[in-house]
Formats: sequence, structure tokens, C-alpha cells
Amino acid sequence: MMDAAVLEEYHAVRREAGLIEGSAWGAVEVRGADRAAFLHNLLTQDIKSLAPGAAAEAALVTPAAKWLAHLVVLAETDAHWLIAHRERIDTVLKTLDHYLITEDVTLADRRGSHAALALQGPRSPAILQGLIPRQGSGSLGEDPEASGRGTGRIRQAAYSFTGEPGAMLIVPVEEAPALRAQCREHGAAPVGWDAAHVLRIEAGIPWDGSDMDESNLLPETGLESRAVSDTKGCYVGQEVIARLQTYGSVSRRLMGLVCDGTTVPQPKDAISKDGESVGEVTSACLSPALGRPIALGYVKRPHYEAETSATILRGGTAIPARLALLPFIRSRSGPAPAGGTA
Repeated sequence: MMDAAVLEEYHAVRREAGLIEGSAWGAVEVRGADRAAFLHNLLTQDIKSLAPGAAAEAALVTPAAKWLAHLVVLAETDAHWLIAHRERIDTVLKTLDHYLITEDVTLADRRGSHAALALQGPRSPAILQGLIPRQGSGSLGEDPEASGRGTGRIRQAAYSFTGEPGAMLIVPVEEAPALRAQCREHGAAPVGWDAAHVLRIEAGIPWDGSDMDESNLLPETGLESRAVSDTKGCYVGQEVIARLQTYGSVSRRLMGLVCDGTTVPQPKDAISKDGESVGEVTSACLSPALGRPIALGYVKRPHYEAETSATILRGGTAIPARLALLPFIRSRSGPAPAGGTA
């Protein structure tokens, strides 16, 4: 059974809005006249097309298309901001610096100076309008009135971490307490990481370090539909990704698993089919929306088909499960949920 406080935070995001603490995220500020072209040539997303105030998901991969980092890229008039899992920032900086030769580009680690938080939920757009009344959704800039309330420079990047409308917010660390207070005043509940991981698992969002690492090809993660441009030119790893999309599928893929019973699987639990090991669990939780345990896990080809029956081995317990397409559920304003009723 889920802790009552965690369940309350969960419902706050699904029904209203919640502010997820930013300790897991960090930011890199990229400046210089060549920054857009430089990032465009390295990242999987079409960075050149991002107008000031626009944001997009992207990935940083190796030439062999192996995973390095999941990014939210925010464009400004004079800079680009890269938001990533805090533990991946060093990799991002090292990789970008490796490719930096004569370009007019500077990289700055903002983990110490700026906080990144996630505002998520159906009321998030309205709350953002209240926080930054002179800025539309996804836009940037400074509200002179807000600066007097301690939120004079809120950078916001539209991004759904939970399947609900939302944004990543970047503020100087000294402004973060005031931002948290104002979000509460506008109706956003504080949300901890226990609830946040339930929300993102239901939304089918893989997490750096838990559901993907340097052993994964990007197409295995399922994020290519969110983080990869199919129309831009070459970038690092593009040739491998394009070849997989054109000529064949990956040998394993991240899938959802909907479980019978009440036992919640754990990371590294084996996934089997007809006595054969076909994969491994990466994340799991008890889903309030579906009323049963669910999991994310990599499943080998040819077994990664929806509705395929499988067994998850948790110690001496065999958990019956079936494979499901991601996400498990969608926002109530979107298509019908997969695998159950939200």
C-alpha cells in the first residue's frame, strides 16, 4: 500500500499541480555566437529551429548512438540552457568540450548557481501565467513586478515529466525559496521524489541512471519520438540511428509491464517467458491509476510485443505480468489510457 502522504502528492499532480524538487537536475549555460550550430551538430534535436523562448527534448549520444544524457534544451536570445540529470552534467560538459575546437562557444556549469524544478499538473499553465503574467507559456524574460517578489528571472521550458502539462523552471539558487513559496500560493503542492517516480513511471518516462545508461542505444529507450528530429541533417550518432530506423529494429526495447497481484517488482528482477530469460526490470511502482504494480524493463526481440504474457521473478516469487506499450496512462485531456483506466 502506498504511503498516504505520497498518494496525496501524486493526486495533486494528476488533478491540480505540484512542484517537484530540483535536487536531481542540473543545468549548463551555453553562450557564444556559434552555440546554436555547435549544439545542432551534436544533439539529436533540431536546435537551429528553436526560437528564443522555445524548448525541446534532446539526447546526447556517442558516434555509435550509445546513450550519454537526456536533455531539455531551452533557447534564449543570447544563450541556450541544457537541463539534465545532475549526475550527467559532468558527462555533458566533458563531451561538449571534446568537440569544441575553434567555435565561439562557452560552457558554464550552473549546478551551484541555479536551481531547476519541475512544475507539473493540469493547472501548471495557469500557475505559470500567475507567476509570470507578462510571459506566455514557454517564453522567457523578466517581469519587473515579479522581480520585487523574488522571482524576477524565471526561465521556463515546456516539458512533461509526468504525462501532465508542465515545465522545467530555472532560477538562481537564492530565488528558489521565493519561487517555491509563490508556487504554493498559486496552488501547487510540494511533491517529493517517491511520488515523482510513480508519476513518471506511469507516464513511461525513463530515468537517467535507472532506465538508461551508456550500455543503451538511444532507440532502445523509446525516447526517439520525443528527443530525435527526423528532418535535421547530420549529428553525432545519426547514421546508426537512421540505419536502425530504416533497416531493422533494435535487439531489445524498453517496455511496460502490468503485474497481477500486489508484489511490486524491483530493479534487476528477471523477466522471463516460457522459462526463458527475456529481459530485466529497471523501475517499478504501485500504480494508483491502474490499482496494481507496474514496471519498466528491457525486453529482447522478438518478445517486445504488447499483451505478451511474461513472468517477473522477485526472489522466490513469480509475478505474472503482461507487456504494455508506453505510457501506461495519459493525461485526461489526451487519448485513452493504455493498460487500464486513469
